[in-house]
Amino acid sequence: MGRIRVRVRVTDDCTLCGDCVRYCPGGVFEIVSGKLVIHEEGCIYCRGCEPLCPARAIKLEAMDEGLKIIRHSLLS
Repeated sequence: MGRIRVRVRVTDDCTLCGDCVRYCPGGVFEIVSGKLVIHEEGCIYCRGCEPLCPARAIKLEAMDEGLKIIRHSLLS
């Protein structure tokens, strides 16, 4: 099974707070010399960074055509 291709977009609203760097299980985000560096190849499309970002500056988009994403939720 191949990896999902994802486009990670970060708007100018990013404040470099570092929450995405600390949270991301794929190591997609890195702050280098005061700039956010994005390593899209590590993205597993968990989408946890989108609601985590206090500036709402991160947007993810799956690039694979016909891909069906199934999300599971915890049972209460």
